Amino acid sequence: QASYRRFCFDLYLGHSRKVTSTADPQVSPLYADEQLVRRFPPILMHVGKNELALQDVEEMATVLSSVGNTVETQVYPSLHLHRWGSGSHFWAQDSLLRIDEFLYRLW
Repeated sequence: QASYRRFCFDLYLGHSRKVTSTADPQVSPLYADEQLVRRFPPILMHVGKNELALQDVEEMATVLSSVGNTVETQVYPSLHLHRWGSGSHFWAQDSLLRIDEFLYRLW
């Protein structure tokens, strides 16, 4: 999984035409300075427990919390949360309800 993650990062950064690194705060807000992070709006993050982004979501939640930002995370048992089409999976419906509640409370 780690090598696939690195492969995805490499593609995202332009592969052979790479112009930056994963440590660039414009690529990943994990690397933004504290002053910038304090200006982030309330954030809700949903992720599947086996997704490549899980570690990033957990780290971002820690960064946001450490400066007092409002952050909520929800880790779902399914890999991806498809939120479209009839007969959507239970977890996708749960995700949509949580988004609605979050926006109602904080926006």
